[in-house]
Amino acid sequence: LDTIDEQVLKGELFFERHGKKIIIAVAALLVIALGFFAYHRFVTIPKSEKATAQMFVAEDSFMLGQDSLALKGQGAGTQGFEAIAKNFSGTDAANLAHAYSGICLYDMGKYQEALTELKKFSSDEAVVAPSIQRIIGDCYVQLGKLDDAVKAYETAAKQASNEAISPSCLIKAGHVYEKQGKYDKAIALYNEVKTKYYTTPEAESVEADLLRAQAQGK
Repeated sequence: LDTIDEQVLKGELFFERHGKKIIIAVAALLVIALGFFAYHRFVTIPKSEKATAQMFVAEDSFMLGQDSLALKGQGAGTQGFEAIAKNFSGTDAANLAHAYSGICLYDMGKYQEALTELKKFSSDEAVVAPSIQRIIGDCYVQLGKLDDAVKAYETAAKQASNEAISPSCLIKAGHVYEKQGKYDKAIALYNEVKTKYYTTPEAESVEADLLRAQAQGK
């Protein structure tokens, strides 16, 4: 019993000495937690909502093929993808705006700028992410960076791993290998399209690519 009383006494003495510090520390944690909640409620959410509203207008221009208008916007009231990415950084809309900006710039023939924007986009989604990776490969081709292009295409095909995207990525990679004179690698990719994605239209159209690569590789 004496031992228990002694332990209790020690606990009381500890609290008397350090209680104020403990209370301050707990209070500080509560303030931080409330601060995060308030920031999310009154800053992050409204910011995301504003960004999304601006995206609708820019996307309309994009769908109409008005790349320059979609990219630059119509002024302060209606921002384009470039401004959305800059002014609403940290939001999902800003992330997507980087992808849109890259596509617009690519269509405008500004391949290095397009590449820079596309690389700022990040996603684990199984359709959009590999699609953007495929366009990154297209940028590299236009810039003459064929090794990087092949890597991007093959990465996109692996990321997607589906019939909608992978076959076209593999064929694009095969075309680059042909440009590099690496016909054996091109043939391997064309055969992969035929065997792994045999139900797709590409499995039929790739036959011409296969015959060409085989003829050139002799």
